[in-house]
Amino acid sequence: MNWLDSNTEYSKIDIKVKILFVVVVLFFILRNIGFDNTVLQNVEMEPFSEPVQVNIKDGKPFKQKVKGGVAELTPLAEYKIYGRVYAKHFRPSKLPAAAVYPYDITICFGEFKHKEVYKAIKVKMASTVSYYSFSGTDWRDHLSKYFKSKGEINHAFTNNHICPANKDVRRGIRKLKKKDIVYLEGYLVKYKFYGDDGRIERGVSSTVRNDKETFSGNNGSGSCEQIYVTRVVSRHGDFE
Repeated sequence: MNWLDSNTEYSKIDIKVKILFVVVVLFFILRNIGFDNTVLQNVEMEPFSEPVQVNIKDGKPFKQKVKGGVAELTPLAEYKIYGRVYAKHFRPSKLPAAAVYPYDITICFGEFKHKEVYKAIKVKMASTVSYYSFSGTDWRDHLSKYFKSKGEINHAFTNNHICPANKDVRRGIRKLKKKDIVYLEGYLVKYKFYGDDGRIERGVSSTVRNDKETFSGNNGSGSCEQIYVTRVVSRHGDFE
């Protein structure tokens, strides 16, 4: 190998090292950008605070045209939640209540605001149900800094079945991504769905944070919030 060949080889190695360095830098930049820390504007609620709920006595039912039929919705409580999106799922039409609740979104509040918690807890959605898991090592090294027990994790972990009030709200829901900070406003509801094919479905939202694992209508374990959403705010905009 002559001097020119040797110099060319070193140049190739130098270029590869520079490319690798740029790739690594971009990876960390994009990873940090992806973790949303937006302070939402025109929202009168503290980020990651407890959901705000005002129960409604004798709520008046109202009807809303949905795909394949009509939904009769009865407000149970005014409801607001401000947290981070951990998972989002578009509900296929074959699943129960898909016409009423086209989206399922896992939103977590409280200590879930920390990036360390986000990385330690793995969230998966199956059908309309959301699950989380973590390793013993993650509990010891990370999660135990923020939670005293699994019960505290359960308390701040919410799976929400979303009924958008209109096209603009639906667009705001559709834009949401994992890691986004989001504010939702609307009503916890119970519903009856009258399908054009004669089918009738019904279900009711949870209204407490300490649910027991009991079945209620088409609401999985009965511990999910069913929300008629009238406003959604995120880094993507304010939709109502």
